[in-house]
Amino acid sequence: MARWPETGSCWHPVRKNRKFVPNLAAQQAESSGNYLLLKRLLTLLDGPASGVFGVPEQGRILVTETERAAYTSFITLAPLDRSEWLQVPQLDVRMYHDARMAEVASINGFRPIKGSHRAASDHGLHIDEKQQINQYLGEWLRYCLAQGLAVMPNQARP
Repeated sequence: MARWPETGSCWHPVRKNRKFVPNLAAQQAESSGNYLLLKRLLTLLDGPASGVFGVPEQGRILVTETERAAYTSFITLAPLDRSEWLQVPQLDVRMYHDARMAEVASINGFRPIKGSHRAASDHGLHIDEKQQINQYLGEWLRYCLAQGLAVMPNQARP
């Protein structure tokens, strides 16, 4: 039986015996939105290579540009404060400046993230793990921009 998506979802109808087919247009839209949000976050931080972003009740996030090339950048979003009840993952994000897209390259060092996984056979990952992680990145960046504050360099020390 088909499972139909909610409005704005990146899902296609999924039938039991059919291979998962990602919605590329929705994934590209999500990646484009993530690029714009990440660029906006990076402009709020002091230095071009790294900065600390404080999020109320969630601690501080270290934003570091670890690689930069003509058309790509590699950004790491790593929590500085570990909470006992909320584990914020470390996200490594690849930014494509020519295409104006950003996608999660790895989460907590687990890489590579494939476009789709076989159900329940690839280390317990969801069939659309990459899509969900990129949606999480967008939600997290929106939350950081709405609720967070850039931290002064002398407050950045753990």
